[in-house]
Amino acid sequence: MRIFNKYIFIQLLLSSTFLFTVASVIAQQKTEVKKQIVKGFEVETGYFSNGQPYAKMGNGNKILLNIEALSFEHKPPEGFLLKQFVKHSKPFIDDYTVYLVGRKPNLPDNYLFERMAENYALLLKDEFKKPVDLMGISTGGQISMHLAAGYPEYINKVVIISAAFRISEEGEKIERKAAEYFEQEKYGKTMATIMELIYDKGIKLGFYKSLMHIFGPGMLKNVEYPNDFQVEIRADREMNFYNRLNEIKAPTLIIAGEKDIAYSLEDIKATSEGIPNSHLLLYEDYGHDLIMANNKEVSKKIIEFLGEKEE
Repeated sequence: MRIFNKYIFIQLLLSSTFLFTVASVIAQQKTEVKKQIVKGFEVETGYFSNGQPYAKMGNGNKILLNIEALSFEHKPPEGFLLKQFVKHSKPFIDDYTVYLVGRKPNLPDNYLFERMAENYALLLKDEFKKPVDLMGISTGGQISMHLAAGYPEYINKVVIISAAFRISEEGEKIERKAAEYFEQEKYGKTMATIMELIYDKGIKLGFYKSLMHIFGPGMLKNVEYPNDFQVEIRADREMNFYNRLNEIKAPTLIIAGEKDIAYSLEDIKATSEGIPNSHLLLYEDYGHDLIMANNKEVSKKIIEFLGEKEE
């Protein structure tokens, strides 16, 4: 019996399911909370009990859950990224407590958006205990579709920014190339390639690509779990939510730039048409950088939408 138990233990130890369970337990131990002042605002960062990283700002009665976009590392934002969180959250804190929530660190292979959405749903059930307004940018918008369709009891309204039911062919090529560079530890080329998703061809794209070639290696060389970026990239490529769009019943606002490279204009329009209670807002002269380049206008429209009373 003792030999049999040892054999079972070894089999469990070698199984990917067991390894992910261990990784999840380790992630759950990352529960430290840090409070700091950023640009004059108190911000809290840390990990929820299930291991998902977050940043929190504001003390409003309502909750705005912002699902993080494509990320190289699943940890609370810091430095420049934390300042960007503050910048984009400021317009909402009169009425909301704003959360930016990422994915668990050290995800296993083939962990697609549907499973990520399940993590968010369990988080909403266990931590927030009431329906929230949901917002997602790019990859965060794709996960938001899964969450809103699969778990409507947790969602009041949905805002999807610069995303569609699937990534574009050009976007898929760019992401695949970035993933290959990342696997080869060519971090400058990785970051420069990601810029091709965000900026249209021109001087701005050339400038940021040059900048990333210089600073990219320092930004990515110490990533603790390199597999997380690869898992998200694969989930991006695998997603085609077209046949499930009609399952999203919550009022939904879709905002995008007509020049978006990551998501085609045709697919953005189809996404809005497929969601029964949706409104589409397009910006003619903007691409995937819409939220960064036109933040004040976009935030204003989101606040108007969230404040509208349903008939």
